[in-house]
Amino acid sequence: MRLILLLWGLQILWLIWHFGPEGQDLARRIAQGHLGQAVRQEDPFYRWLTALATVMPLNAAYIFLDNYEAGKEIQARYHLTPRRHILLPPEVPPSFLFHAVRREEATFLLIRTGAAPLGPGARAAANSPAFRPLELEGPGKVYQVDYRRIRGSFYD
Repeated sequence: MRLILLLWGLQILWLIWHFGPEGQDLARRIAQGHLGQAVRQEDPFYRWLTALATVMPLNAAYIFLDNYEAGKEIQARYHLTPRRHILLPPEVPPSFLFHAVRREEATFLLIRTGAAPLGPGARAAANSPAFRPLELEGPGKVYQVDYRRIRGSFYD
């Protein structure tokens, strides 16, 4: 019985030593009332969105190239509210992307990058002088758009 209690005590001491830093961080977050932020701060997509929220004005409109099925679009819309949001698929043709930018007067283009290569619209935007890339760390690319530089009508 003593051997079992001794092993149990050693296991408890090992767990305290192993999870000590996380325990201190958790205690600090509980004391400050920021318990829910611990999980979000680990998510690179959340950190990217908070960095975007500081860069984008509240009256801005942005086009988000992403698949609706991924669920990231809803998260982006939530964290970037009240900015106007336009969702387009990643495979959007360049003509429709430029038409949407001009029609909606979008000032930002957000592209969530993944395993798939960039679509034709995103590649055309990267080569256009109307789209200026912003250097933000995260799981996507951000372009500041001057929609006034896009001229003409667009048809496929």
